[in-house]
Amino acid sequence: MDERLHLYCLALARIAADGRPITPDQFNDYGFHYRHFVSSDDGASWTDQGAVLDPGNLADGADNGNVWSGGVHPLGNGQVLFGFTGIEHASASRQFIQSPIFATGDLTGPTHFPAAAQSHPVRDRTQIIEAGYYLPESEAIGSNNGEEDGPILAWRDPFIFEDHGTLRAVWSAKVGPREPCVTHAVLSESGGEWTTDIQPPIRLPDAADYTQAEVPKLCWDEGNGSWLMMISACDRLHEQQPDHEITKSLRLYRAPSVDGPWEPAFPHGSLIRGVDHLFGASFADRTTTGRSIRLIAPYTVKIGLERAMSFAPIQTITLY
Repeated sequence: MDERLHLYCLALARIAADGRPITPDQFNDYGFHYRHFVSSDDGASWTDQGAVLDPGNLADGADNGNVWSGGVHPLGNGQVLFGFTGIEHASASRQFIQSPIFATGDLTGPTHFPAAAQSHPVRDRTQIIEAGYYLPESEAIGSNNGEEDGPILAWRDPFIFEDHGTLRAVWSAKVGPREPCVTHAVLSESGGEWTTDIQPPIRLPDAADYTQAEVPKLCWDEGNGSWLMMISACDRLHEQQPDHEITKSLRLYRAPSVDGPWEPAFPHGSLIRGVDHLFGASFADRTTTGRSIRLIAPYTVKIGLERAMSFAPIQTITLY
């Protein structure tokens, strides 16, 4: 790659085709895209490189409705592995069937897509449940109204990382309708096609404090030889719940290996303090060697519509 910082993020136009503003309650009515930004001054400023991914690339329809968050990993020789969430609209009442998808390309975006999602919650329901995860009955997967007495399906936000020579991915999942966890999968490539070998769930020690563990990201702490995992936590109980009742936060955990055991990263617990109105955060660096981490995240709508969904400056968080 190069020495610049590359930021790939989920994006949505602020203005609809008819000139009207797109309000937060309308976000899911419009197609998102991935956008690429670069920084030559360590994140102090960013240059827009344009859109690099839109919905509708897979023959099986797994991304026919929208694309959601994921991650990007350099493979070497200028090649990049893109992970993203495909959103399938199966019907008017099931618009949120989510599938982690992995596609290869270069810095300008994916150029080779699989014919089908590598992990699809309807197609692979039995396998996913046998691995220890929760899914409702097949006909309810992706329901607009959520799963049983909880929020919508969580099988999204793939993040790719290398663990001592093995390529892995984590993404958001559940072990119950309101019980969040993180999926762990080993990635393999053969003939240009990628597959996922799903491992048992990563359970977090304070998961009873929230209902969704979203956008998981990992960073290797070279200082003490352990993994740091950051999630964006949300305590939404059901899809009809008003936003003012919902709390969103960033949380950080530490473990000696991806398999755990995972513990809160701070003496006070897992909550990252001093990052109000930030959600969907990423580590600015793949590794850390000191007593701090750097993260970058967009503002939530609670910051106000002028700055909502724009990125805050890189934040430095002291670990110990």
